[in-house]
Amino acid sequence: MATLEPRLRRRRRLVWGTVLPAIVLLVLAARFLTLPLHMGSAQDAHAAGDGPGVVRAAERLGILNLVERWRAPFVEGTGKSMSGDLEGGRRDLELALSRTGNPQDDCTVRTNLVITISQQADQANEAGDADQEKAFAEEALTLIEEGPEGCLDGSDDGNEGEAGAKQQEQKDKLEEQTGKKEPEEEPEDPEDTKDDESEGEEGEEEKDPKQKELEERNKTGQDEAESERRQAEGQDEGNSGGVDKPW
Repeated sequence: MATLEPRLRRRRRLVWGTVLPAIVLLVLAARFLTLPLHMGSAQDAHAAGDGPGVVRAAERLGILNLVERWRAPFVEGTGKSMSGDLEGGRRDLELALSRTGNPQDDCTVRTNLVITISQQADQANEAGDADQEKAFAEEALTLIEEGPEGCLDGSDDGNEGEAGAKQQEQKDKLEEQTGKKEPEEEPEDPEDTKDDESEGEEGEEEKDPKQKELEERNKTGQDEAESERRQAEGQDEGNSGGVDKPW
């Protein structure tokens, strides 16, 4: 019996060493198979504006923390923000942003985080706290500025330009809240242009009589000089008795 016990223990260890990984793989496989269902539930709830529904779907996405570690806190944070829990949503989205591993995922999370902080700025505005509003707006603008290349312009945002468009929309709003937006130049009034042209034409008309008078004086002077020259030539020719030149 003494010699059998070590063998039995080794066999048991081998059995457990084989069975346990198989069980873990089966559980993981089952969870992965249900992931599309949970993601679909989250997307449906988001489309319906159901914040609590998005949060519930996120709680069932815990397995993604092993694969896409940013996904679950991103979905949960988005759901909380939609439900009005901006502080809780911001915490989850900041966690999700710290876990992203590529520019496209970063842009996806960053966009929702910017929107959440922008809403915090709006809340501060409604509460009459201008300083806090500006502080939140500047935080959101900094997030936009620090985003990966291709995010704001939508060329590589991972969402076919939708994330970039939303960020640009928020950027315009936030710049107004912080006073950084440059005022747009007012288009020139066509009536003003016509008035300017009319004034120019009137000015030309006022100058014309003076110019005509000057031209007439010059012409008169030239005529008188020419007449005097001809008279002088005639006198010279008469005195010399020469013949006319064949001009």
